[in-house]
Amino acid sequence: MRRGVAILLFALALACSGGDPPPRKAGRPARTVPVPVTLETAELERDLMKLREGLTRVAEADTRPAREGPSVVLIVLDTLRADRLGAYGSTDGLTPNLDAFAAGARVYTEMRSTGAWTLPAHGSLFTGRHPIEHGARGSPSDAETKAFRLPAAGPPTLAERLGAAGWRTVGLAANKAFLDRTWGMNRGFDLWLCRDLAAGVVANYPQADRMTGLAEEALRQAPADRPLFLFLNYMDAHTPWVPREGYTAHPERIMPKLLPSAPFWRDHQRGRWDKARVAVMSGKRPARGRELATWQEAYDAEVRWLDAQVGRLLDQLEALGHGPDDYTIVLSDHGEFLGEHSLLEHSKDVYEEVIRVPLMIRGPGFTPGPDPRPIQTQDVPELLLAALGLEPLAPEAATTDLQVSEQYYARHRDLGYPKLKERFDKVRRAYVDGPHKLLLSSDGVHEAYDLSADPAEARSVYGEADWVAPLEARAAAWLGARVEGEGEGVELDAAQLEQLKALGYVDPSSSD
Repeated sequence: MRRGVAILLFALALACSGGDPPPRKAGRPARTVPVPVTLETAELERDLMKLREGLTRVAEADTRPAREGPSVVLIVLDTLRADRLGAYGSTDGLTPNLDAFAAGARVYTEMRSTGAWTLPAHGSLFTGRHPIEHGARGSPSDAETKAFRLPAAGPPTLAERLGAAGWRTVGLAANKAFLDRTWGMNRGFDLWLCRDLAAGVVANYPQADRMTGLAEEALRQAPADRPLFLFLNYMDAHTPWVPREGYTAHPERIMPKLLPSAPFWRDHQRGRWDKARVAVMSGKRPARGRELATWQEAYDAEVRWLDAQVGRLLDQLEALGHGPDDYTIVLSDHGEFLGEHSLLEHSKDVYEEVIRVPLMIRGPGFTPGPDPRPIQTQDVPELLLAALGLEPLAPEAATTDLQVSEQYYARHRDLGYPKLKERFDKVRRAYVDGPHKLLLSSDGVHEAYDLSADPAEARSVYGEADWVAPLEARAAAWLGARVEGEGEGVELDAAQLEQLKALGYVDPSSSD
């Protein structure tokens, strides 16, 4: 194909087309995928039918003149920690396909997310702005409306910019909780499909194989008269974890009753998983023994599975003719706590386990190799648009050496527990300047770490190190220069609340 493909692998899950992958080109390592997973054919066909019908409608309605250019595939790998990739220092061999991709990509070694959960991070990815500026970032526990969406109108999004320049824009998302149309992330997409989770049912979740299948179909039906912008959101590293046979290195370590998995949604609130997470995060005790091993092993199993499906997608891209003129960008929206700092999951705080994420880019202008420059989520669309010769989304928000990550209150499920509310009902921002990291909190409990000497952020040097005061001054200047955006309030219906419960964002025992 003459069109290029830019893949932004930034983390999430959806479909599968079945069949064997095309022959591997020389130089790519073989993947270890010991046990295939049986798919629900009826559900797969339903998703493929929706996609085909949608693509047909979009093509018939498109009256723009033809244009040539590289296609762009943006892939978000939801909840993927940077430290699980060999390209970012892991020696566990969890991600051979992502590591093979990284070998031919620009690898941003100091990439940090702007937010600790899906909504603010994707808002930055699509707008080129920090969450404090785009406004889609959550709300305090006493707010009348419990979350805020990306405004329906405002500065252009990445999809709007590419669409105006002649690209066909297609989005396929697995995160039903915060990537359906309710939250405004579909702005500018000609076609946007978001995977439904049946209320109370997670037997087939997550489904990276299905997401890959939908992506393959979208690529096969790419328009002949214009380039394609394809956004993909994979979600398998996100809870609930459903480890597949053959992807778990130490299955004997996993205690199923400690997993947030099916029938997780129906009864987990009174189960061992939720009791353990509340005990750990309230400070009653640290994560320990078999429970900690279970969570870490289950997470790593999902990372292996996700890597296998991403490898399958990369094979298909090669088979479809995407070559050196293509752009491929791989990243995650945020990471995951697995017991560190007495924390589990994400959307809790801005320690490195959650804000350090992978970013890898292939394409013209991106010489392969490590790039130590400080990069954040809002910089990703600007890097792509600059490479394509298009106007930036937010020229006034140009990259600085100061990286700022925000946790704007915790998710409301956690605020429903008195002990967790006390810990999480606040605003936390991390300001990173090289090895120096400052954490400022709305409750006045601040922290500071020298990451070169203390990468685990185990001992705060706030009030001791001489670099803290100058960094505080820079943080104040940065915050003072921001124009705070106002996200639109969201009122959720019963079905949407069920989706949020299904992903653990709302107390499953609540009825309102």
